[in-house]
Amino acid sequence: MLHSPPSGDVLSGERKLAAILNSLEEAVITVDRSHRISHFNRAASRLVGIPETEAVGKDCRRILRASFGPSQHDCPMGELGDGGKPRVDVEGTLVRADGRIVPVSASWAFFESETGEVHGFVITFRSFEEIERIAEERKGKFLYNDIIGKTPRLRRIFDLIEVVKETDSTVLITGESGTGKGLFARAIHDLSPRREKPFVKVNCAALTETLLESEMFGHVKGAFSGAVADKVGRFEAAEGGTIFLDEIGEISPALQVKLLHVLQDREMERVGSSRTQPVDVRVIAATNRDLKEEMRAGRFREDLFYRLNVIPLVVPPLRERREDIPLLVDNILSNLRRRGLDRVRAVSPEAMRCMMEHSWPGNIRELENVLERGVVCARGSVLAAADLPDEVREPSGEAAGAGIPAPEPARAEKRPSGEALSGEREQLLRTLEEHRWNRGAAAAALGMDRSTLWRKMKRFGIS
Repeated sequence: MLHSPPSGDVLSGERKLAAILNSLEEAVITVDRSHRISHFNRAASRLVGIPETEAVGKDCRRILRASFGPSQHDCPMGELGDGGKPRVDVEGTLVRADGRIVPVSASWAFFESETGEVHGFVITFRSFEEIERIAEERKGKFLYNDIIGKTPRLRRIFDLIEVVKETDSTVLITGESGTGKGLFARAIHDLSPRREKPFVKVNCAALTETLLESEMFGHVKGAFSGAVADKVGRFEAAEGGTIFLDEIGEISPALQVKLLHVLQDREMERVGSSRTQPVDVRVIAATNRDLKEEMRAGRFREDLFYRLNVIPLVVPPLRERREDIPLLVDNILSNLRRRGLDRVRAVSPEAMRCMMEHSWPGNIRELENVLERGVVCARGSVLAAADLPDEVREPSGEAAGAGIPAPEPARAEKRPSGEALSGEREQLLRTLEEHRWNRGAAAAALGMDRSTLWRKMKRFGIS
């Protein structure tokens, strides 16, 4: 009997999954109900000492000769029906193919149906030797707090920080919201000679112009209504250290002039005072706005921009560093476990594929929110694709295919009129209602795929 070959979509999905698993530094092995190994990534090959081709399809109990001491009875490599439990960071040993015994830390979780039936498990290993090597390397080279990633663009930022860390030069950090600009500002301070002095943050978008000026420079008693006592501003509080001006693109033209004076002359006055006092701080500013466009529109002073833009640092959005997503997921889940949200022990390969393909308009902040929601709402100890929001499960278009953002079209598209947009929105609503809001059926009726329908719904505010 002849069998038709697997479809291109299936093969493409398998290749994507293999690429995701092989990008991980942890050894990851998935096993089906009959104990047959279904996935065996490159890190597992290095750790165990055998190639993937010799492991896949074999009984895991013959390939993985591991021991976890008192926890052995919970090890998933026993009988799956024996009541094994998910475990995180269980210390034990693993015997490599060459006979060498390696100390390891292992975590495992089970694939379960909605009725609780176990269909297999995923197990991850970390060699303590490798953990110690990475920790020493990171300690020596990458003292960057919670900045997780290894893509070339991130490495170039790390290299730039290494170059400027001993200076007092002003740094301007730009990037989309949610990319972690504040973490980079903190890292620059922590690596600088000013690290023993204060790191003071000012959110320039959070206050009115009058309050922001007082917050930044302080005020004297009676300077304005409500100023019942002298107040120390953030610049004074940061004396000898670093001040981080977040959302710098939001400040008013009048306040821009005063900030320019501080940067040029290294001195300031409290609101309501005529006494000038010196300022000894390093300034790091950040914004998600295009300040060059703001200058052209007359909303941001050109001279202030060039005072701030001494050391420009551009943080890439998450969609341009997809290889870091598995590392970020692991780190975020670890942080959630420390907060007591420890229900989820692992992420299914399908859920990871969905996250790798999503465009993440909210960047790392959106990823954190999605994972926290998933951990809270997950039906089992393995975060499944069904536990993710619809917009993450459905391909975003940018990542479809090879997982690489699609290039912008070379030709300029004619922007539809308001009347045309209104008509398109009515058509979408009518079709969705006719199909009882079944997106798959509505997309088929409209002659488009689900991801295109989803983007149009977001565009027109249809939920």
